[in-house]
This record gives sequence, C-alpha cells and structure tokens, in this order.
Amino acid sequence: MAITTFILDHHKKRLRTCARLLLRQKGIQLAGELQNEREAIVLIGRLKPHVLVLGLSLSLVSTKRLLLSLRRKSPRTKVILLTGGASQTRVLESLAYGAVGYIDDRVLATFLPKAIRSVHAGEGWIPRKMVGQILDRIMHASSSRRRLSRS
Repeated sequence: MAITTFILDHHKKRLRTCARLLLRQKGIQLAGELQNEREAIVLIGRLKPHVLVLGLSLSLVSTKRLLLSLRRKSPRTKVILLTGGASQTRVLESLAYGAVGYIDDRVLATFLPKAIRSVHAGEGWIPRKMVGQILDRIMHASSSRRRLSRS
C-alpha cells in the first residue's frame, strides 16, 4: 500500500520540487499539493493522507492553528516541516504542536522520501543536533511543573 502524501507550502518553487521528488518514488503517492492552508485543511480532512509535508512559511500562530486543526480533522496524518531557514525555536514550537519531523530545504532531494517513509513507520525525523535541545526543553518543562506543584 502506498504512503499517501500531501504537500502544503506557500513557496511555489519548493512545492514543485517536493512534488517532482515524490512523483518518482515507488511506494509514495502524491495525494495533493496546495499553497493555501484553508483549502488544504478541508482537503486533508477529506483525504486523510498518511503524511503532510508542511512548508514552515506560515506565521507561528497560523502554523499552530493549522497543526491543531489537522489533529482534529485527520489525527493519523503525520507532519514533516520544511524549514527553509526557520529558527530552531520556531521548529521546536511546531514540534510541540504535533509535527514529527523536519527537513532543511538544502537536503530535500537527499532526505524527503526517506523522511516520509520513516515518519509513516512511526519514527521521528529530527537532525541529531536538535535532540539535545528537545530534551532540554522537556527537562525544563518538567522541572517547572514540579516547582509549581510544590507551591
């Protein structure tokens, strides 16, 4: 069974690059591609693709809203972010709202198909250099909750 994948990205050139990469992949089916998040949420809710490749060009508020809406309409859809130079803070925030991986634009051709297969199999797709930062955030949040519960 093919891994159905949807691409949502405001950057038309990057969207086309992703689509071309995926059309050549065995076992990955391109379910759709759009530049408009409102239309995409409706279509994703209907199609329920396995993976959404999401360009991180939306505002942080729009990204959070989109990820929360996606969880309601298609909870099994896994999200991979295309960062395009987004700050690590921005990426971490998006991961906290449900994305399970990210890819820098510079390595799309090398890693996009592999990332899609990995997140579909239940793995995360995060560069090793980010793992320490994610663990630091978890530990900080955990220690903050402990301090609050003692008060």
